[in-house]
Amino acid sequence: MSGPLLLASTSPRRSELLRSAGVAFEALDPGVDDAAEALVARDARARGLGPAAAVTRVALLKLLAALPRARAGQRVLAADTTVVLDGALLGKAADRAAAAAMLGRLRGRAHEVLTAVALVLGDGRLAVDVARSEVRFTAFDDAALGAYLDSGGWRGKAGAYGVQDAAAAPLVAGVAGSWSNVVGLPLELVSAMLGAR
Repeated sequence: MSGPLLLASTSPRRSELLRSAGVAFEALDPGVDDAAEALVARDARARGLGPAAAVTRVALLKLLAALPRARAGQRVLAADTTVVLDGALLGKAADRAAAAAMLGRLRGRAHEVLTAVALVLGDGRLAVDVARSEVRFTAFDDAALGAYLDSGGWRGKAGAYGVQDAAAAPLVAGVAGSWSNVVGLPLELVSAMLGAR
């Protein structure tokens, strides 16, 4: 193993989660923008692949983009998170109107959050897995929706919400499964993968 884990992500939430778990890491921008992520996910779905396969492809895209900048023997981690409702992937909202539409679809219902984790271990082996959690939304009113949209917490987040945002509390009834997965990095899964020999 050469140096700290390389995290192929600019997400402050993923960095915060790794820090909270005591993992030594350095983060870099893999250079994969939202449009490229959406294109890969759409292509996977057009080829008949399910949501887990689609999110895995995006995580692998980020991993492959970051690998050339890793040191020999360095572990490299990439992840991608998506919200799934009725089989459809809900990525990041482009603007406030799109966020309002997404949150309106989620209102009063349960949905699934998938995070694909792709990891190159120090010996070069590839490990890939997907964490799943269920999030239940309240039947929030338009005032609660407007307040959350005004908070800006929807920006840059799959499904247009962040479960960790205080402003999102009126929207979220509960989480079944990994809470950190819903935030964007399933720490239980990552820990198990990093410990793999």
